[in-house]
Amino acid sequence: MMKESDEDIENPPPITSKAETNPHNNTPSNDPNKKIKIGLLSTFLLVVLVLCISLGVVYQGNPSNSVENEEGGGGDTRPELNLTTPTVLEEATYLVSPGPIPARIRMATPAIANGYTSCADLKDDIRNALNHLANTIIVEQSRNGGWYENNCGRDDPVFYMEDSFASPAMAEVEESDMASESTASKFQDDDTVTEDSYETNNQVQGVDEADFVKSDGKHVFTAYGDVIFVWDALDPKKGLSITRMPYNDTDDKDCPYFGPMPVDVMEESEEDTLPIREPLTEEVMTTNVVSPEAAASTPGSPGRNRKTMMIADSMMMPCYKPKPQILSFLLRGSRLTAIVSEQSSNYFRAETSTLHDYQELTIKVYDAENVPLDGSPLSLLGEKKIKGNYHDARSIDNHGIVITTSNVNTDSFTSELYRWRPQYCGLNSTAYEALAKETALNETESFMEKMVKDLDVELDGNCDSIFQVASIQSGDSKEVYDSNLLGNFVRVLSFDMDMSTNQLTNEFTTSSSGTFAPGWPDSIYVSQGFAGVVTIGHTYDPSTNRWKESTFVSAFEFDITGSTPKPFAIARAPGRPLNKFATDLYDGHIRIATTSFDWSNTDSTTVNQIFVFHLPAEDQGREMKMVGATEHLGKKNERITAVRFRGDRAYVVTFEQIDPFIVVDMGNHSKPKVIGELEIPGFSQYLHWIQLEGKMFMLGLGRQDEDIKIGLFDISDEKKPVQSAFHLEKQASSSAGSDSLAFRYLPNSQLLIIPKREWTWTAEGNFDGFVVYNINATHITPVHEIQHADSQSIYRGCWYNAYLQPRSLVFQSKLTTLLSHSVLSTDLGTGDTLFDLNLDKALNNTECHGYFW
Repeated sequence: MMKESDEDIENPPPITSKAETNPHNNTPSNDPNKKIKIGLLSTFLLVVLVLCISLGVVYQGNPSNSVENEEGGGGDTRPELNLTTPTVLEEATYLVSPGPIPARIRMATPAIANGYTSCADLKDDIRNALNHLANTIIVEQSRNGGWYENNCGRDDPVFYMEDSFASPAMAEVEESDMASESTASKFQDDDTVTEDSYETNNQVQGVDEADFVKSDGKHVFTAYGDVIFVWDALDPKKGLSITRMPYNDTDDKDCPYFGPMPVDVMEESEEDTLPIREPLTEEVMTTNVVSPEAAASTPGSPGRNRKTMMIADSMMMPCYKPKPQILSFLLRGSRLTAIVSEQSSNYFRAETSTLHDYQELTIKVYDAENVPLDGSPLSLLGEKKIKGNYHDARSIDNHGIVITTSNVNTDSFTSELYRWRPQYCGLNSTAYEALAKETALNETESFMEKMVKDLDVELDGNCDSIFQVASIQSGDSKEVYDSNLLGNFVRVLSFDMDMSTNQLTNEFTTSSSGTFAPGWPDSIYVSQGFAGVVTIGHTYDPSTNRWKESTFVSAFEFDITGSTPKPFAIARAPGRPLNKFATDLYDGHIRIATTSFDWSNTDSTTVNQIFVFHLPAEDQGREMKMVGATEHLGKKNERITAVRFRGDRAYVVTFEQIDPFIVVDMGNHSKPKVIGELEIPGFSQYLHWIQLEGKMFMLGLGRQDEDIKIGLFDISDEKKPVQSAFHLEKQASSSAGSDSLAFRYLPNSQLLIIPKREWTWTAEGNFDGFVVYNINATHITPVHEIQHADSQSIYRGCWYNAYLQPRSLVFQSKLTTLLSHSVLSTDLGTGDTLFDLNLDKALNNTECHGYFW
């Protein structure tokens, strides 16, 4: 491995003789033979060094500075940080790319958080990454592509794209995991106590997570496909605001070989076939909007009968452009921010761009204070298109953060390097390598320039907000694990949510930073002034000569004034985290819970641990140094299924056959330890702390065999946790286990609200709705069941091309539930239905899609 230093490895300084450096010899040597020998020796050493580099031999600097040696042998022996260390840039570690094109590849050491001092340095790294990618293809094709040498004139291989747009049918939709304590307040009205709980179930206090349902207590804002519905939170019968995203169907001139996607609804009965309405071209649908009263009906109202539906496959019609989709909202004061997606026109025409993004994203800001309830739209204050595919979003006070990922279309760079191309016909491996090398070098510069332009990453002319390009790997290996270091560009975009109306209209400004990653980011963690992009990489284990999964956290720092996030530091932990809850920031330390898998280990295939990293101060470099780690958590072969941090405690659930519930004392950062453990059947997927009778409990939602399991853990004695109550919902599932935004607990009423689904594969016995449970220290009891559609309509009904994931809100003890295609209001005291809004009827829907879209 090579390290950046003042020494030029490829041009070493002249070698001095012993006489020149011996302080006891004051007589200079004038022997000409000795000078000739010295010159020959110097030339020989230089040639040897150049040959070593050409053959891919790795040069390694001082090993005492490597990440592995800094980590030492165990978590308890980490050296204390020197707070007086002057601010210095970290040294980079390089590997040499094997192949005919010279290229050096940086490893993911703390040095990559130095960012770039100039965009020229970024471009140089992109050149090296492209050359390395070309090398991997050329070497592989030279070794394995000999068949093409004597098989000229064959047709080019034909590739068939797999249909990635297949309907999810009735499969459970997995959502990103995130949660926080429910917020509730009491209102005294005579002798009646009411309760409010409508904020998003956030993971981190003070950090609001994006969701497709938001409320400020006065109104409810809901995204339903390409439509924003808004209604009065306390009295939905007052009316609706309906805002539809702009949509233009495919123009024939844009699609010469394909027309608009046909939708053919065939009825098997004598019912008249409903006409298929052309998509609206205006943003707002204000005519033919039925009143809420007309749309309301009895709970579980059926949709139109759907006998058979035929929809052309959009993969076979690349010019077809589907309707926009509202992906999420951020709400602050009088501003509603919507993240809206349209299918990218470049997705099937990759040659027009170096990016292969399937989404075209727009940030739209609406007036959330002056809401019309007569069917009119919200007022659009400003909008701005942004790069990439949507990943997640957060807001901290007025600071909005959107994370996107752009897929870099390196296929357009490498397509001419494959040996089946006609220009390589009849060439032996040596000749193929020479021509392929020339081809790659001819394309590198233009592709790099276009890529930087398409990514729009040159910020203020210095690119200092971008992590340096690197292979996401560690360990003492001479190989570069990843062939494509530029696979994805993860962008952390920020903007001021309190911009004036004039700014929104005329100069909607955003700032962005980012990092390259070979694959899609695993998760995002955001706290005050800190944003961590969690990526899965690999670490070489010399004892087994194998690569193992590792978690890399690329951390950005920012303030809440709207400044550009900047690369801050990097951390690495063995294994893979479960979800967002596996990462936590507390007391200047990052805690990460991971599971490492080793299927060749006959003793145990898994290792579950929590690792603790210290956030460096300004003068302590760019590494989040590991200062502590737990022993293996759980039994052999178990994996983590749920984790939750709370202050100096961590609660972990592992599972293979039983469910160990584990309490970990994290008070000593260097020595986290297990202090309590409980073994019970089943397992939890989501953990949520509550208080009952002045004692601390943990609610766990998960599975036991084919059933939903709700468990209540008494953790008042942390050394002896007890399952004080549990309840099973037979042959049912709940998405709240994997989507904590669907989970709501009311602390004053001691009520739990979660979605429930039952699917029979027939027209009878299907259920899609919510259940309300009463929670006390010894019992979990269902009190209300809320059904959003009848079984027949779930199995065979005509619905709009959208689907609401389950959410619940509470206003003055009146429960609002949103699911699939309807909104219901239920009195929590009596269970009576107060309001039932079928969103499809409110849209005068004439489309015919399945219930689960």
